Amino acid sequence: MRIYFLLPAIAITVIWLIFKVVNIIFVKRKFDLKREIVNLLYFISVMGIIGLTFFPLEIATGPEYDSPNNFVPFASINDLLNHFYFMVPLKNILGNIILFIPLGFILVLKFKKINTLFSVVLVGILSSTLIEFIQLLLPNRAFDIDDIILNGLGSMIGFLILKATKIEKMVEIRSVQK
Repeated sequence: MRIYFLLPAIAITVIWLIFKVVNIIFVKRKFDLKREIVNLLYFISVMGIIGLTFFPLEIATGPEYDSPNNFVPFASINDLLNHFYFMVPLKNILGNIILFIPLGFILVLKFKKINTLFSVVLVGILSSTLIEFIQLLLPNRAFDIDDIILNGLGSMIGFLILKATKIEKMVEIRSVQK
């Protein structure tokens, strides 16, 4: 049996929206459009990462559902680059990089203390490591050290895009985030 992400995503989104409305009405009484856009982008980024890394979730277990783990850096990247069909490495390698670009971009806008390349890449690597350890426990998912490397690269690219585009200065909400 498979659980797809649509229903959990809808439930989480409804809860998040209720929380935001209650927070704006009863706690802050002030609506800051720039801050809420950054919060929305952060939410979408995290939901996208969760949806693409954990779902569909297999309920059945057994040897036929086990995926091979990779603890050797660059081993799966090397295997992918030697694949006979170019779309397989393109999807897996670029997909892992692209998945974390929004996170690397939005972390600086959302959190005041995460404002250097090192801190953004560190958060990206730690987030990816947590995901990989969770996948180690899930059926039909696998731990892959190369995913951590590629996700860290993606968060670095997101940070560099943010700095190159100077969007950070246009948004100017980091000083009020906690």
